[in-house]
Parts: sequence; structure tokens; C-alpha cells
Amino acid sequence: MKHKVLIGAIITTLVAFLLYTTNLKRVDNAKLKVVGPTTSNVNKKKKAKEPKVKTLKEPKVNSIEYTNHVKAKSGSNKKLVKIIKKTMGVDDSYQVAVQDLTNSSRYAVVANTQKAHDAKKAMKLFLLIALYEQEQNGKINSRTAIKIKKSDKAKGDKMFQVNMAYGIAYLREGMLKGNKTASNALLRKVGVNNVDSVAKRMGATQTSIAKNFNGDSYGKTTANDLTKTMVGLYQGRVLNRQHASRVLRTIASSCPLPSMVNCICCGVYAIGDDDFATAIVQGNGHAYSMSIWGSNNKNFNKLGKQINNWFSKINRHK
Repeated sequence: MKHKVLIGAIITTLVAFLLYTTNLKRVDNAKLKVVGPTTSNVNKKKKAKEPKVKTLKEPKVNSIEYTNHVKAKSGSNKKLVKIIKKTMGVDDSYQVAVQDLTNSSRYAVVANTQKAHDAKKAMKLFLLIALYEQEQNGKINSRTAIKIKKSDKAKGDKMFQVNMAYGIAYLREGMLKGNKTASNALLRKVGVNNVDSVAKRMGATQTSIAKNFNGDSYGKTTANDLTKTMVGLYQGRVLNRQHASRVLRTIASSCPLPSMVNCICCGVYAIGDDDFATAIVQGNGHAYSMSIWGSNNKNFNKLGKQINNWFSKINRHK
């Protein structure tokens, strides 16, 4: 009996072992499938765009201008440069250009700003030259009349009427008195491109005129450009002597005189205002051209006197 029980136990143990090993092999051969979250039901969050940061361009070093960085053009007369620097100081921006009309090597161009600046009355010099060039070339004459257009008419002007024709001389007089309608009509007649062309041929390479005279600025120029233009008139550049003289007589009759030449007791042909002014001064054996621009005009008159005194002195010592 004991033997039967022992044999039964052995058989049971063997069967259990066989079942265990069979299940173990099945587990080893089974592939493990990992199930992750489905992407179809999950809302993908869009990547937030980073805000664009506007980078500020740093100004070029050469474009920054300082009032105490005063430069004189190479070859400038040292005594004239000294007078200009001492009189104008370093607190304000300015440009000064002086040229002896009897000695091309005697000049001074001094400035702490090289760029062209907004100008008003001084820009009429270029329009006048362009007008007289057209007269010189036979395109207009003293009998030419210009009909005022609606686009010419300045706000509040009562001197000129739309669709009425006016003579060149009357319009020119009105322009020099500050009438914007007259200025616009003359500019339209001559053409902006022709005025700019005249400026360039006069040597005023940084000068450009506005499309009309309705705004606060009639164009841009520099003191050096204005002096080059006055020298060009004196030498008969662009205009012959007859028509150049007419330009000078025309600006000589315009009032008031710029403060730069007030109290100078010589022959003065000047045009400008409190920002820009240019002139030819003749008398006491000398002739010179002087132009000035400044952010402050407090020293304009003093400078004009100092330069005139200097020319008078060198003339006495000839």
C-alpha cells in the first residue's frame, strides 16, 4: 500500500512538472504588445510662435553729427576759419561758406553738419535762375502770362485768382514777397526737374527743390551749395552776364535783408531768412560771397560784420 501511494505521488509530481514546463515555453514564445494612447483622440497643442522682436538699427557712426565736431574744408583760409569758429561757437549746428570772388584760393567752408537742411526763401534763388535761363533760351519773355490753376492756389491767398492770367514780372514780384500761389505757378511753368538741373549745373550737388511751396520747406540745400551758386552767377555760369545781373538785381530789391548782411555798407545782393541766407558783397575794393545756415541765428549778424571787416582789412593792406 505504501508503495502504491509513493508511486502515485511520483506520477502526480511528474505530471505537474510537465504542465509547468509547457506553460513556461508558451510564455517565452508569446509577443508582448504594448498599447499606448491613441493619437486620434488627443488634441495636439500648436507650438506657440515666439513674438518677433523688432531690432532697432543703430545709427552709423558717420551719420551722427555733434555740434562740437567742427570741420573746415581742406585749403580753407586759417584766419577766416578762426573767425567763423570763434563767432559761431559749439552750442548750435551751423554751416558757413565764404569765397573771395577775386581770388579763388581764398575761401573757408566750416561746419559741424554736412547734410542738406530744409530751406525756404533761399530756395527761390534756384527758381529765379531757372526762370531767367528760360528767358535767355527764348522759352519765355516779359510778355509771357501764366494762368493760375487750382493746384497753384495757396490757402488763404487773395492776391491771385484761379483761371486768371498774370505776367511773369508780377508773379516774380509776388514770389519774392512771400506769395505761395505765385511761387507755385512759376515753379509749375519752369518745372521741378529744370530747377534741380540748374542747381546741379551751378555746382549745388546737395540741393533739391520741393514739388510746391505750400509746406514749411521749399527744398533742401547747404551753405556751400548756395555759395557755389552765387559764385556761378558772378562768373557767368549757366546764365550769361546780362541775365545773371538780372537775377542779382531782383534779389537785391527783395526785402527785408537777411540779418547776416544788415548794417554792411557795401553793394549787397542777398536772399534768405533766419535759417538760410546767401549774399554777394561788393565794395571798398573787395568782392566775396558768403552763405550761412544755423539751428540758431543769434550770431548771423555778428558773423556777417566780422567777415566783412576781415575782407576790408586785407584790401587795405594790399
